[in-house]
Amino acid sequence: MKNGRKVLAVCMALAIAVFALAGCASGNTSNSNANANKNNTANTNANANKNTSNTNSSSSSFDIGSLKVTATATVTVEGYDPFTISLYGEEAPLTVENFTNLANQGFYDGLTFYRFVKDFCMQGGSSNNSAAMVNDGLSSIKGEFSSNGVNNALADHFTKGVVAMARSSQPDSATSTFFVTLGSGTSVSRSLNGSYAAFGYIDDAGMAIVDSIVADYLGNVNDASSGSITSVDKQAKIASITVK
Repeated sequence: MKNGRKVLAVCMALAIAVFALAGCASGNTSNSNANANKNNTANTNANANKNTSNTNSSSSSFDIGSLKVTATATVTVEGYDPFTISLYGEEAPLTVENFTNLANQGFYDGLTFYRFVKDFCMQGGSSNNSAAMVNDGLSSIKGEFSSNGVNNALADHFTKGVVAMARSSQPDSATSTFFVTLGSGTSVSRSLNGSYAAFGYIDDAGMAIVDSIVADYLGNVNDASSGSITSVDKQAKIASITVK
């Protein structure tokens, strides 16, 4: 009887051991998959959050005061007080030189801001006053931004108030058309950082004037695909731009 109980006890112990081993193996497999999925998801989310965080923080932590202002442009739009653009010739020397020459030759006088995209940009300075950006007779300049092989700190940190050259899909196609950045969100930095030749900045006082212009003309936009005002008489006219 005692032997029978011993045999039974041994059998039960073996059964429990086998069950335990099976449970651990299943648990390990399940945990491995769960951990793998968890890690993959966490890494993916972490990277996504990290990328978003870097995009946001890169602009928010950037100190524009660390850049040297080499000249100042005064822009007057008919019906509004003038606003100024601080120019950064050390970051974008070719762009600033080109803009300065055009401004002081009177090229921009009488042209318009014809494109208004809420929280994104106000664009103008084309001789045909349209999104086609036709500027016959003007030479294009080198695109001074990182994706075109040029180190330009301002062009890596687009935020509200940054002024940059517009261009076609070709990196070295800018001539005279420029835009003022109207927002500081992730969509702005993702679209513009490192891809457009930023060369100037408008401070808060100046942007208050720009915001007034945008508010008054945004309702005139009749080409939703480009944000353009196609009728010249409904565009914001540039009275003058001078650089000192």
